[in-house]
Amino acid sequence: MTRAPAAVPAAHPGRWQEWGLAPGSATTAADPACLDLTGDPAEQGRQHGRAARDAIAANIAAVRRDIAELCADEASVSRYRQCLEANADFVRHTDPEQWAELLGIAEGADAPLDDILALNLPAHMVLRWVPQECSQLVAGGDRAAAGRTLLAKTRDMAGHFVEHVVLRRRYPDGRRLVEVTVAGSVLWPGSGVNDSGVAMSTSGVWSERTNVDWRASATGWILINSHDLLRRARTAGEFAELLRAQRRLSGLNIALADPERRLALEATATEVTVRDEADHHVLTNHYECPATAPLAPGPDENSSSYHRARTAGRALAAARGLTPGALAELLADHDGYPQDSLCRHQIEGAGSETTYASIAVLPDLAFYVALGNPCACDRAVFAHQEGAI
Repeated sequence: MTRAPAAVPAAHPGRWQEWGLAPGSATTAADPACLDLTGDPAEQGRQHGRAARDAIAANIAAVRRDIAELCADEASVSRYRQCLEANADFVRHTDPEQWAELLGIAEGADAPLDDILALNLPAHMVLRWVPQECSQLVAGGDRAAAGRTLLAKTRDMAGHFVEHVVLRRRYPDGRRLVEVTVAGSVLWPGSGVNDSGVAMSTSGVWSERTNVDWRASATGWILINSHDLLRRARTAGEFAELLRAQRRLSGLNIALADPERRLALEATATEVTVRDEADHHVLTNHYECPATAPLAPGPDENSSSYHRARTAGRALAAARGLTPGALAELLADHDGYPQDSLCRHQIEGAGSETTYASIAVLPDLAFYVALGNPCACDRAVFAHQEGAI
């Protein structure tokens, strides 16, 4: 495993924390970035908005800067507004509960609804695609310790950084889930786990061959609505079937697991391809299946995606009895620093930055999160857990 070069700054120092769903999971009262939400979606939105008001305001400012840079002429601004308005109509009519949650966030944060919509319906990301270049790792069978399945993710973001929060939700019907998402956002959490033991994460696949037709904005979700899928699915297989039925304008790579299955999904705007089931998977920012690979960026277009896939693939192929703590160390790896490494760092504002990492542990319903660069986050939380895994 490659250690950080001396030049790596300790950006975004923090710590790994456990925010799971099992009895006895860590409490969150002391951490303003982790929110326990209860009630119907509208009430959860109000709680989210009130508790994360400052982070939401910072994210609104960041997205406004991105939009200003990406929509630099009158024609692109017009396309953006048409796309956002049409997609807002789609959400309002397709899922009134999630629309009510967006209204609740705006109310709780005392923020304009248009700004909350911009966080949730990221038209600027797909009209001129902004790489969200994440890495996903899944390990089970003999490769993970004590019969567990581990599903890990790093979220890498370009452009202006945004603040993330952990949302641990309890609904009136008893449904529970925990997600990591952009503060102020509901619809596209990067990773999470629910009380049925379904864990998921996502990574973007962006190239000139995955362009989104903005004229179709009234017909589907701009990004895959991973929150809705995680809330509804009781198994990994059901998640995949719900995804097939979801109307969407773009695709993603999705790592998916339950206590029995480990899946890697390559989703486009119209199709979902499931890789062969295996005891480990790595998904970065390109497709690998024959049906989808022609759409993906090649090594000359996104060398980082291929380097990270090789680094993580070698590590998981050699792993036996992998623990969450050892996996957290892998997520902090700097082979290929600063942009080709699993833990990524912007240099003078260029490139992508790892903004959070997460590890779900099944069937335990444990969910570990590090907000910021994994290399700068204290891993002490794993010390007392490793002997029990």
